[in-house]
Amino acid sequence: MQLTKKRFTLIFMFIILLAILLRCSAMLNRSFWYDEAFSILISEQGPQAILAGTLTMDEPSVTADIHPPTYYFLLDGWIHLFGRSILAARLLSLLLGIGILVNIFLLTKELLGASSALLASFLVAVSPFQVQFATEIRMYALLTFFLTLATYAFIKGTRTRSWPWWGLFALSAALAQYTQNLAAFYLVPLALTGLFKWDGKLLKQTLFAGLGAVLLYIPWLIHLPSQFAKIQHHYWIERPTLAVLINLLLRYTTNLPLPDKWMLPALLIAFLSTALAVMQTIRMARQKTEGYKIGLWLAWLSFAPPLFLWLFSQWTPVYVDRALLASQAVFCIWLVWVLLKTAMPKVIQWTMAVLVIAGVGLGLSQLAINNGYGYDPLKKVEAAISNEIKPGDLVVHSNKLTYLPFFYYDPGLPMTFIGDDPGGATDTLSKATRKILGVSDSPDIQSAVSGAQRIWFVIYAESVAEYVAAGYATHAHLRYLDENYTLNSYISYGNVLLYQYERKP
Repeated sequence: MQLTKKRFTLIFMFIILLAILLRCSAMLNRSFWYDEAFSILISEQGPQAILAGTLTMDEPSVTADIHPPTYYFLLDGWIHLFGRSILAARLLSLLLGIGILVNIFLLTKELLGASSALLASFLVAVSPFQVQFATEIRMYALLTFFLTLATYAFIKGTRTRSWPWWGLFALSAALAQYTQNLAAFYLVPLALTGLFKWDGKLLKQTLFAGLGAVLLYIPWLIHLPSQFAKIQHHYWIERPTLAVLINLLLRYTTNLPLPDKWMLPALLIAFLSTALAVMQTIRMARQKTEGYKIGLWLAWLSFAPPLFLWLFSQWTPVYVDRALLASQAVFCIWLVWVLLKTAMPKVIQWTMAVLVIAGVGLGLSQLAINNGYGYDPLKKVEAAISNEIKPGDLVVHSNKLTYLPFFYYDPGLPMTFIGDDPGGATDTLSKATRKILGVSDSPDIQSAVSGAQRIWFVIYAESVAEYVAAGYATHAHLRYLDENYTLNSYISYGNVLLYQYERKP
């Protein structure tokens, strides 16, 4: 027994080490982008500024930012301890990702046993979806940590009927809501578990624990109407189509994005592995095999949250697949249950195992060669400008997406960005937040370049392509610059384009 425990410990430590290595690769190589820059810039302002940037009313009953402040508070403390570097900030998310693995191990061990817990932890450790967002400087790793902790506490509370576990459930559920408003789309299906069992005592305990979570959440709950108004007025997310549900299976198994030549194999892997799991779950349920309710419950938590989120988004679009990392982790446990606990024929078992491994390999290889890994174009553009900029030059960004990372790299650069159309879907950086961050914007290209002799203009290639696809010769900002300035140079850094213009005599 001692040898077995030691072996399990060594295997689990190997899984943790593997997870760290994969996530370190992502942490060191992935591109730094707008949302990450925003997280650092707002967090380092301190708690008072974070609350002001989140709760200030720019319009009647509309808050400045749509996210609760817990992650920003945590990142603020982390920055004070370890600095504001990108690597230091990403390390916080990496550590939270290791905490997620521990939660998954404990949850699976409670449900299926230690051997299954090791395999489930391994799948979550190597899952391309988890690896991609495990080190992002955003709140989703923290959200997934609290949701998986709430799930474990819920199961322990259900089995032991002990109030300390229900207290931990209430606390972790409230903290998840304080981290991301979309946590409710996972917590509600989790709380509905008691309805499947028609267990009066369980329903009563769930209700009291849920009320406890709501009471803890009330200080922020009163701000939800104004945050919801912000979403309705200014939010970049479009109403999801049925294709989003297909993309969900790809996220769960192989991840996205993928090259066109890999889409068909990825779809086959996603549909075949999921179909085999569904068929096996249904077979176990029909035969009333021991443990079949666990399989049904795992499938429920894998797919009910995204389905509820998708349905809600038909009214107000809020569908963000990164908010479904907890459901994907439960999906990994469900696959382990199917593989190890359903007595499926060996041929089918090995076929499904090969499909799962192929999906992981496909996704990880794509992360290694694409998605910005190993190449940070914005940093290269900023370095090129900093080396050649002269007194009187001005850096103009076509929008805030390139400006904010530049502002993080070098806030002293003379630069501005062209603001979003007021009230438009992309108008997400509010006046209150811009004031707190100290960033400078201009209403249009004419105002942005006024008085400058030489212009460094930064724009994403996708922005230009959108104008060309709509039938224009080029982007409106470039057209104005071409008409009023002389183009001295142009260079492409991946998907970021850098133009240098000089005023015509």
